[in-house]
Amino acid sequence: MLKKFFFIILSLTLLNNCEYKPVYSNQNNVNYKIIITSFEGNQDVNNFIAANLKRSSKDDATEIINLSFNTKYSKNVIAKNTTGTITDYQSNAETAFVIKKGENQVNFKVNEKFNFQKIKDKYEEKNYERNIMRNLANSISQQLILKLEMIK
Repeated sequence: MLKKFFFIILSLTLLNNCEYKPVYSNQNNVNYKIIITSFEGNQDVNNFIAANLKRSSKDDATEIINLSFNTKYSKNVIAKNTTGTITDYQSNAETAFVIKKGENQVNFKVNEKFNFQKIKDKYEEKNYERNIMRNLANSISQQLILKLEMIK
């Protein structure tokens, strides 16, 4: 009886003092302003990244981060059928960031890939590829925001 009581008290004490905090909980609590000084490469992916960063930046923040980046986007053939017709593609977006925060300068590279099947309708395939670009840009900008949180 005494062992069970001791075990219950110990368990409650340990669980009560445990501070669980999700990894992404501070992601929206940014306290810096991101200024994009320049970007080169694929215009569509760059515009999606810039729009995502603008949403996560605070205009009234005292801390300023200067950012420049270069994006290379490619769509490669990864599979063909027996007649030589393309069946599968791979979208690849590689972005190199130069982050200047005060006196510090950090270089950071992100590479995102996505495989997809060819669609017979060219219009639908173009829209699908644009959605893929948007998703790749979202992933790249989220990784950048997490990296900015680690640079202090």
